[in-house]
Formats: sequence, structure tokens, C-alpha cells
Amino acid sequence: MTDVVIEKTLTEAFLTLNEFSGIKYINKDAAGKLLNVLLPNVLFKEPDDKRYFALNFLPNEPDPAGMGVNAENRWDGIFQIDVMVPLNAGAAETEAKYNWISQLFSRGKSFGDVMIRRTYRAAHGAELTFYRTVIRVEFMATLPK
Repeated sequence: MTDVVIEKTLTEAFLTLNEFSGIKYINKDAAGKLLNVLLPNVLFKEPDDKRYFALNFLPNEPDPAGMGVNAENRWDGIFQIDVMVPLNAGAAETEAKYNWISQLFSRGKSFGDVMIRRTYRAAHGAELTFYRTVIRVEFMATLPK
């Protein structure tokens, strides 16, 4: 297995944010297409309200978890969630989203073979057309090769 499994697992976990929080943060159209989540290499149109999430996956190289032909691989890295809101929207909205994402991806929580090491706000600040909060979810996983 490769880190593709980890990326899929963490993305699927993120997409449960509405059910987990009880708040409709993630929007979909009638066909189930994501309207406010930017996924890697997927066509995306920024919503008019400038409220959306951008998901990025930053894995490290795998390390052998043991010796021998059948030894598993140990992966670690970062699943990054950028939270975008309009400029001058205030801090309460991004703080609430950060708090819910931190609870969803809390330290020690596992999603299949993927365990969360820590979740934290790495940066935040104004950009040209929106305010960005960068949330990093550090993970580790031991997978069959």
C-alpha cells in the first residue's frame, strides 16, 4: 500500500465534518458534488461567499517498519486544511471551524490504519481576497507494502 490510502482515508474523515459538528460547513449540490472543498487536481470554482476549505496532502518518504521482505512501511506527514473566509469576517467563524477540525482530528484518534499525532493552527492571516487559516494534521501510519 502507498500513501494514497492515507490521503483517501483522511479526506474521507474530513468530509464527515458536518455530521461530526452538527453544523453545515461542507456544501454539496444535489448530485453530491462538493461546492466548497478544493481537492487536489479537481476543477474548482471559488464560491461567491469566499468561504471554502482547501485540502493538501504532504507525506514524507516511508521508512521500513521492520526487516525482511514482508516488513511494513511506516509513513508520516501532514494533512493540511486551509480554511478560507472573506476579509473582515471576524475571527469567530475561523476559530469555530478550527475547534471542530481539531476535535475531529484529535491526538491519538485513528481512522483505519492512520493515527493522528497532533493538530494545530500553523498560520493565519489576510491575503488579497480572503482570510486564510492553515490547520495542520500530523499523521502516522504503518501499512503493508
